[in-house]
Amino acid sequence: MTANLILVLTALALIPYAVPALMPTWRWWLATTCIFGGMLAALWTEHWIVSSRLNYNEGPGGGIGVAFWALVTSSFATGVVVRGCTLLFAACGLRLRYVLAIGILGFAIVPALIVVESWWHDWKRRPASEACRSTTFHVTIANAALSIPAASFWNIYLGRTSGQDAYYLEQGVSLREFCGVNDDGKRPVKATKIWLRLRSFGLVTPPLCTGPVADWARTYCDAHETARRGGDDKLDFPLNIYVFAPDEVIPGEFGGARSTYQDSLKATPQSGDVYVTSDASSGTEPLTFRCHQISTDYWCGAFYPWRDGAHLGYTFQSPREEIAARGGRIDAETRKLLSGFEPH
Repeated sequence: MTANLILVLTALALIPYAVPALMPTWRWWLATTCIFGGMLAALWTEHWIVSSRLNYNEGPGGGIGVAFWALVTSSFATGVVVRGCTLLFAACGLRLRYVLAIGILGFAIVPALIVVESWWHDWKRRPASEACRSTTFHVTIANAALSIPAASFWNIYLGRTSGQDAYYLEQGVSLREFCGVNDDGKRPVKATKIWLRLRSFGLVTPPLCTGPVADWARTYCDAHETARRGGDDKLDFPLNIYVFAPDEVIPGEFGGARSTYQDSLKATPQSGDVYVTSDASSGTEPLTFRCHQISTDYWCGAFYPWRDGAHLGYTFQSPREEIAARGGRIDAETRKLLSGFEPH
């Protein structure tokens, strides 16, 4: 927060502070507190009721309004407390000049609160350290051990659902928080799921794809560059990759399954899904894709037991006639990428 902005906010806070701070007697002070305090209390109560609704949408600029009224409320409350103290001190015999000095200096509490809040916000949003950004995390899913560089942009989940203990390595703040969990990669981490999403980076190139690119990551980096140009529906690379412990997550939450091959054996025509089995094998069972139509293409996914109790899954988009062939190539590229995260 800049010094000019702090000055503007301080000026805005002066009026709600001065209203109670200038009251001459206890009766005036009490009346002002009840009237204006009641109005502010009613305003915040209404906001709490409205924002608690499931369909609540704050809309553009809503956060600015909340911040403005939070400033007004805190300034008014500060004025109430300071004036209450000065009236008490005056009743106890404190000289008038000291009472006035306390009232004037009390206003310094308001900009102090603004500065402290700004400092605390910046502190919480501080980026990860260099040691954190350059480390490798030792992650175990089920009994499968993986070495995940901080530069790889995986999402790592430690809880049963995606909303619990979720960390996103592409976000500096979330990366820093994850480093706090494992002491910059020094301690191993037990995770329930990791997720790599090709479309989540926007225009940001993953650090893994800058400088010399390892052979196992080359297709992934090429796919990311192609996806930036809007050609991700033509890639022989998955749009999403999941490695998960099936007993520790809810597969349906991310469109997953323990095994698409096993699901295909129980599928009914009414399910709406199309199952396509490739000539390739997932290792323990035929490689099978569960698909549903989107526009002229199909959205497909394969999920199956991978290794050491962990399951592997991925999704991709393909024309109907290319599902089996493209799916086989994508499966090979997925395994190639994951080979780069094997412990060395």
